[in-house]
Amino acid sequence: MGQLALVLDRRGSVADQVHAALREAILDVSLTPGAAISENSICRQFEVSRTPVRAAIQRLSEEGLVDVFPQQGSFVSRIKIGGIHDSHFVRRTLEIALVREATQRWTPEAGARLGAILRAQEDSIAAGDVDGFHREDERFHQLIAVEAGREGVWPHILATKAQLTRFIRFSGNSERLPVVVEEHRRIGEALGARDADAAEAALTAHLDKIFILFEHMPDEERRHFEP
Repeated sequence: MGQLALVLDRRGSVADQVHAALREAILDVSLTPGAAISENSICRQFEVSRTPVRAAIQRLSEEGLVDVFPQQGSFVSRIKIGGIHDSHFVRRTLEIALVREATQRWTPEAGARLGAILRAQEDSIAAGDVDGFHREDERFHQLIAVEAGREGVWPHILATKAQLTRFIRFSGNSERLPVVVEEHRRIGEALGARDADAAEAALTAHLDKIFILFEHMPDEERRHFEP
């Protein structure tokens, strides 16, 4: 098990911080599907006791990201194909509703914020910063929720799209990143024109591209998936 990025703040919940670090490593596939999770290693890295580590692993198990086998150990769960479809359905339904509402409230200031995100994504591509690109990707979609006046919906989308996030990061298709920027740009243009139908169509086409990625996945990578 490799090193995990975490600087503990002893004033906060240790279990929450360990959970967040492990969850991020699973979502960005630093911890690959099927990888063993060593309690001893985590305790040494973070200089914490077993209690918060076990609490964090239990939460991840409840979220479907870790499989715990008594007497055997804990392992990063394989990416569930059914989970991808369910996550996509929920995300698509919520984000379509959000983009239609955002269209009615869109302002030039919102357009400027969206433009800054697109430029940051282009800078990330130029720098080879995949993690930075995906952070800006989440900012793009969060902005739509904020401008729709429903920022509180965004945490629910984040929670439900965990399997989607893992798949997207696992596929590692860097050639698609410039295409994503152009898809975002088309969504932004529809928002700027206050054309709800065009915004919905552009967003739907963007989100549905995930199934094309899966269809073209090499057979040797499919071992990390389960029904």
